[in-house]
Amino acid sequence: MTQHNRIWFLDEARGLFIILMVLHHAAYDGVFLLGWPLDFLFSGWFGAVRTFFAGGFVLISGAACRLSRSNLRRGCRCLLLAAGLSLVTAWLIPTQKIQFGVLHLLGCAMLLFALCRPLLDRIRPLWGAVLGLTLFFLCLPVPKGRLGLFSWQIVLPGFLYQNAFTAALGFPGPDYFSADYFPLIPWLFLFGAGTCLGVPLAQRKGPAGLYRRHSRFFAAAGRKSLWIYLAHQPVLYLVFFLSRQYF
Repeated sequence: MTQHNRIWFLDEARGLFIILMVLHHAAYDGVFLLGWPLDFLFSGWFGAVRTFFAGGFVLISGAACRLSRSNLRRGCRCLLLAAGLSLVTAWLIPTQKIQFGVLHLLGCAMLLFALCRPLLDRIRPLWGAVLGLTLFFLCLPVPKGRLGLFSWQIVLPGFLYQNAFTAALGFPGPDYFSADYFPLIPWLFLFGAGTCLGVPLAQRKGPAGLYRRHSRFFAAAGRKSLWIYLAHQPVLYLVFFLSRQYF
């Protein structure tokens, strides 16, 4: 895609969300490695902030699929990088290993989108987006054993949560742990909503402001979001580890 034809909103929004993710992980590492008194950031309403900007990143990634020349290639690349990330974290930081994180999710979602695109193209974008968002919020508590919204929730059968194999689907076993956990349920529904919202964007039917660049910094971060995601945790761990050792 040429500079003239870029949808700068997607780059800038993705850049904003990846920067927020880096800041969130920096706070988490500060608590874990240096004992910063920031535990409140990971519970209650503050903990919901993580869901907001992680969700924004997944939604934008889904929309960007409508602009890709090969989602099969992108999906395979994401899964290969995700596998490498799992191996590295299990080896170097076993207490913070990533078994099914955002890269695993995006890789699977891209492949599924590529395979199911002929069927998805038959769905009206507005209805598809509404359905995806509705299913996402209904299934948000599924990894914790429940289904529904707010106080209207049902408890799911315990047999669904008995092994690590189903954890990728959204049903983690009792001993399953992943420092960065983004299972297919509910996050695949949010990604699917993003692919629907990407249809009018790709057809350039959105507001004119979405196609203009407003921030070089966020646009550049968005275009390099994959590499920022891969590099930021090793860099943060090194900085915090050296801080703990020498300061």
